[in-house]
Amino acid sequence: MGMEADRYSVKQITGWLLLAGLLLALSRPGMAEQGPVEVLQTMTDTLVDIAREDPDVINDIARLRVIANEVVLTRIDFNALSRWVLGKYWRTATPQQRADFIVEFREMMLGSYLRSVSTYKDNGVRFHPVRGDLSKGRVIVHAEVDQSNGPVVHVTFRMRLVGDEWLIYDVAVEGISLVATHRASFSREIRKSGMDSLIARLHAKNMKNAALEDQAAAIIVAE
Repeated sequence: MGMEADRYSVKQITGWLLLAGLLLALSRPGMAEQGPVEVLQTMTDTLVDIAREDPDVINDIARLRVIANEVVLTRIDFNALSRWVLGKYWRTATPQQRADFIVEFREMMLGSYLRSVSTYKDNGVRFHPVRGDLSKGRVIVHAEVDQSNGPVVHVTFRMRLVGDEWLIYDVAVEGISLVATHRASFSREIRKSGMDSLIARLHAKNMKNAALEDQAAAIIVAE
């Protein structure tokens, strides 16, 4: 587990989850009528089409942020994701702390995606048949990702039906879950310094990354 954790960092796992969100956002109309696997496959095909027609979008952080904020992150169940990431601390958090955490956690994941999206643009994905009872509204989809410069990566998407939409609430890369990874680190910080401290740290980190994005955008404009 230690070797795998070194090989696939939290940043990489976050990137996989947000990549899945981007695929969801760029899918064609009518995807709610499809099953989870068909939805993911359609999303993959659509992303390939868009990247082929406009390859510069992958490197344009400002445009990616607009896309992500308007449609990508709406395809991820951040309420469920935040609840499971915080575990028992969600139950003891105040309504305001929960709301603030969701905002900062969402922004943290978005920032991580924007810094790493180019890593995933040339990868090919093969999806396997869904595992789980569709009628229960919660399924697992296994996939194999062919990296352009690396070994095949096994990814597990956990999805649930919310209304008429299949939303992602966790992803595991080579068995390493994003939820479990963040839960361990967040729990240590909450035990040591409290929920407000965790939220404040995430906010400070997000503000710093936003400033770096602005600097990078300014350089691109100047060029």
